[in-house]
Amino acid sequence: MIRGLLALLVCFAALAGSAAADDLVLYFHQRPPYSAKQADGGVKGITADIVNQAMSKAGIAYRWEELPSARQMEVLKRNESQACGLGWFKRPEREAFAKFTAAIYRDLPTIVVARANDQRFAGTPGIDALFADKSLTLLTKTGYSYGAEIDKKIADQKPKSRADASDNRIMLGMVSRERVDYMIMAEEEAKDLLSQSDFADAGLAIFHLANPPAGEFRYLMCAKSVPDELIARINQAIPPLP
Repeated sequence: MIRGLLALLVCFAALAGSAAADDLVLYFHQRPPYSAKQADGGVKGITADIVNQAMSKAGIAYRWEELPSARQMEVLKRNESQACGLGWFKRPEREAFAKFTAAIYRDLPTIVVARANDQRFAGTPGIDALFADKSLTLLTKTGYSYGAEIDKKIADQKPKSRADASDNRIMLGMVSRERVDYMIMAEEEAKDLLSQSDFADAGLAIFHLANPPAGEFRYLMCAKSVPDELIARINQAIPPLP
């Protein structure tokens, strides 16, 4: 009888493990206010909340897994499991190896973060003028997109710049310490970071751009192995954007 109970428990454990393995994996990285890991293991934030609600509405079993953005792209390219990455921009080169859901969120227009007392950013500077000013050093994040329009301007105008793979908190510190002059950011993220006590004395400010590009749409970027039927169920549950 004991052997039978043990065998039954092993069977249940195997079934539970199989069910967990079959869940859709949603990759994220810590990026408040878009996504942040909670004490209970869940993920919350602007984009994470929308996806949580959509998955619940669609009745789709899923689990969050933390993974740096560069690794997310590598894993999705390998197409070894049913998985999606949270909050990616849609690009032709990415559509070559991934599927995209309907848009889950649209960013506010892009802004610049620089030292508050730096007069080169006074008023509402134009992005072209900033890129043309060789006295300014732009700090970019390795492997990130700043939206199609700004990505193209960076490629065409080649502003004086420095790339770094650190998170935005560390990168803002580099601006504060005058190692570089400015960053291009989503306004939601910049406001969230600069409101925190770590940056109370950092001397940084948000500068709005003249004629900024419209905010980019964010999507779930999924491996090709994710069935079209599942993508369709997710799309039906994503609330329409205004």
